[in-house]
Amino acid sequence: MDNLHFNHRPGNRTPDTCKMCLFYILAIFLLFLTGFAAKDEQYLFITAVTTDSNDHAYLECWRFLTAFSAYPTVGISLALANTTNITYVLLPPQSAERIHKPPHPMFFVLLSGLAHVTFPFNDEELWIREGAEALIVANDVNGVGHFTAYPGEKETIALQVPFKDGIVPTHEVVGSGACQSSLQRGKTEGYTVGGGKQKALGGLV
Repeated sequence: MDNLHFNHRPGNRTPDTCKMCLFYILAIFLLFLTGFAAKDEQYLFITAVTTDSNDHAYLECWRFLTAFSAYPTVGISLALANTTNITYVLLPPQSAERIHKPPHPMFFVLLSGLAHVTFPFNDEELWIREGAEALIVANDVNGVGHFTAYPGEKETIALQVPFKDGIVPTHEVVGSGACQSSLQRGKTEGYTVGGGKQKALGGLV
């Protein structure tokens, strides 16, 4: 009887079995953490003026594929793109440009004032104003382009920021129309894209 070993009875766990249990528990825990982190990531959604297969300009909502990361002090940050030859533009109040298109794919950044974009082949419109909605992509380099008016009571100041070598940042198209917000957590499911009409936020500036 002294030589009998009971550690292999049914129901008894060997050291190897315990190691496997710990491995599965750890794997499940890591999957949970990964899913939570992915859900908590934030991405930039940006309205783009681009062209269709007929080279007609229209609006799309894009999501940049790189997530925001922690800023060294507080908040979050995102490296947007490689850019070159930034131009500072002053536009008089209550003025308008004839139909035009950007010479290169670029960011358009409204620093102050108000801009109203319309199109020759559809009834879409885009209001660009100071604040979170001041950044768009101008990518309608083909075709005849779009119209832009500056109906505010003060001078409009903007930056034109071309992408280096004309390379547009990697993105996915969320849908047609202007984006409804510039920041979103997690995946794009359920994200709302505006229709062709977009109201200006507040009165003219």
